[in-house]
Order: sequence, then C-alpha cells, then structure tokens
Amino acid sequence: MYALADCNNFFVSCERVFNPQLNEKPVVVLSNNDGCVISRSNEAKGLGIPMGCPAFQIKNYTNATNVVVLSARHILYRDISNRIMHILGDAVLNLEVYSVDEAFFMLPNDDDEKNRLLLAELVKKIYKYVGIPVSIGFAPTRTLAKIASHVAKKDTKNTSRVMGLTTQQAVDEVLQRTKVEDIWGIGRRLNAKLLSSGIDYANKFVKLPQSFLHSIGNINLVRTQQELLGKDCISINPVTIAHKSIMNSRTFGHVLKNKKEISDAVLSFAQACATQLRQEQAAASTVTVYVRGDHFRQDLPFYSNSCSVRMQAHTSSTIEIVRNALIAFNNIYREGFYYRKASVMLSDIKPMTELQLNIFTGDKEVRQGRLMNAIDSINKRYGSKQIMLAPSLTRGEWAPQQNNFNAQSKNLHFYSGMSNTFKP
Repeated sequence: MYALADCNNFFVSCERVFNPQLNEKPVVVLSNNDGCVISRSNEAKGLGIPMGCPAFQIKNYTNATNVVVLSARHILYRDISNRIMHILGDAVLNLEVYSVDEAFFMLPNDDDEKNRLLLAELVKKIYKYVGIPVSIGFAPTRTLAKIASHVAKKDTKNTSRVMGLTTQQAVDEVLQRTKVEDIWGIGRRLNAKLLSSGIDYANKFVKLPQSFLHSIGNINLVRTQQELLGKDCISINPVTIAHKSIMNSRTFGHVLKNKKEISDAVLSFAQACATQLRQEQAAASTVTVYVRGDHFRQDLPFYSNSCSVRMQAHTSSTIEIVRNALIAFNNIYREGFYYRKASVMLSDIKPMTELQLNIFTGDKEVRQGRLMNAIDSINKRYGSKQIMLAPSLTRGEWAPQQNNFNAQSKNLHFYSGMSNTFKP
C-alpha cells in the first residue's frame, strides 16, 4: 500500500508559519523576479487567481489591495521541507521524496483502519512540530495515492485530511469526478489529445484500448492507465540516488552588460553546485556555463552561447569548480551584448566511493577535500553563508527582482543548514 503526503499550498503555508496574520487572507507567492504566481492560499484560489498568473494581472481578478503578494524564499521553504521529510522518514517505510512538498512512502500493513489512524497522527505531528498542513492519500498504486491526496486536500469536511482509495467502489466514485488533466503523468499536450477524442474524465480514460494510448502517447501513458486500474507499475528514483547532472540557473532582475557583474553570478552559481555535489557525496569532471540575452528586447542585439570545460579529474572542490566555470565563461563572453540569464551545470558525476586518486593531483585533491569538509562543517553549524568566496557574499546587480518579502521571514538565514540536525 502506497501513501502520498502533500503539503497544502506549501509556499504560502511556510509564510504563514512566521506571520500568522496572513491566516484566512488571500495570499500568493511569486516566482523569481516576482514574475508569476507559484503558490496560492485557498482564499486566493477562491478569488479566481490562477496558478502561473503574471503578477501584473492579479488586479484583473480582484481588488489588488485585498491580496497579499509575497516574493519567494526558496531557502526557507527547502529547510521547512527537510524538517517535514525528517518526520516522515522517522515514521514510515521507504520514503521517496518526489518534490519539495510531496513524498511517497510505503504503509506497514493493509488494514485500512490502522492506516487511517497512523496517517491522521502523522498529519497532526507535522502540524504540531512544523506548522504546515498536510494531506495524505493512500491506495494500492502511486497514481491512485496522488489522486487520493488531492481529494483529501479539497474535502473541507474531512478534518483528518486523510483519504484512502482501497475499494473498487471508492476508486470508481473518485474516477468519475477526476478530470483527465488532474491525473499524474498527463500533461497539457496529452490532455488536449484526449479531450479532442471526448475523453474528459478518468473513468473514461481507464476504458480506452491500449492500442489507442500507444498511438497518442507512449508506454508511460499505458502504465498510467494500469495504475488507475490498481496495478502497481510506476516507480520513481529514490532520494538517495545522486543526480546525473546538477544545475544552478538564474534569470537576472534586469539585463546586464558589465562582465564582472555577470562573472560574479557565474561564480555564485558554481559555488552552489559544488556545495550540492558534496552533499550528495559525489564528484564531477565537467563544468558547463551558459549565458543568454533577453529575446523579448527587440531593441537589443541577442546573443547566447555555452561552453564546457573538462577538469583534470573528478572533484567536488568549490575552488576547482569555480576556477573552471570562470574559464568557460571567459570563453563565451562577448563585449557589446546585454545578458539576462546565466547557468552553471556539473555533469559526468560519480559517487566519491567509486573514484580513484589521480597520480598527478592526488595530494592537492586530499588537501582541498579537507578544506571543503571544514568549510561545510562551519556553514552547517553557524549558517550556510558564513564562509563563501568573496565575490558571492553579495548578489549585486545580478540578483532577481524580489520586492515583496514577508517581513517576518526576510532575514531567516539561520534556518539554512540546520535541517540535518533537526529532531522533533
């Protein structure tokens, strides 16, 4: 039996933890550069504000003064997410973190009543220790569990916020009112194809012949159908598996021309990638830097390019990764152009346990490894930004435009790096 824990309106709920005055008010959280809505409170949803709504269009749906508009604090959200995942990991089996606000896990038995009691207590525990409302659905497959959690979130009469789809009657009733677009794994393109064939609800989708599903999609669409029929055939990568690549990317608050400002951004992104690499206990051998102009600005010449540099050996050293990232950036930077976005990506990643020291650089790798461990230990204990490379201490001109911070959470940098030591 699978279960899915889903944090309700997660980013908004995080903001409400630190500012209870936002409770019962329409609140939206915006993306980087305050571009569009990425999280909405139930009150904001009731006003008709859609997900992805551009910030300047919020006033079209309601009186803008009634809506609290906030800039995102992703570091804060990630730390709160880690605390929730720690609580889940201590209480359940085979935790699979699917996203910052969702996680699948296995239930210890098939007794519906025992499962409901266990999950209801888990919902209460998370709210007590972290302050985030969570809905949990459980079912024989992950896809049905995701639908169940969605139903639990929408059902205001369900005070336990737990929903189980364990009988055929319960599944049939839910599929009759579940739109195809709300099924996990069916995106906008597939939804349009299904709608054009008159398939608008899940109960119609499960009756389609597999040959038709193959013709409009692929084997994953067939697996989605089988999951809705109660056959477990979809898996996700466990959280412990390292990434094949790590990327840090940012759209600047405005176009930049100054080389130093852009290089400082590249340095900061490379440093963040190196830190994540060490957290996964892995090393990379290739650094790729990508820059792009603003293709919406017709008055400016457009330029984009990328460059990859292969390092002497696999490494997780911030110093080596930043040095090679700046080499790549210098190779592609062109005077006379304006830049709106930059990215740094690490690839050819291997676990540290599989690496062999290079005969020519072994001593250097050992010394830098000790240095990085010391820096990570200090940052973990005192805050993630205690020791950094000098140009990344301030985000400067390349920082995104975020002018709507919640005053209660604006300076909560101390949360970063504490999640590994948190115990309720």
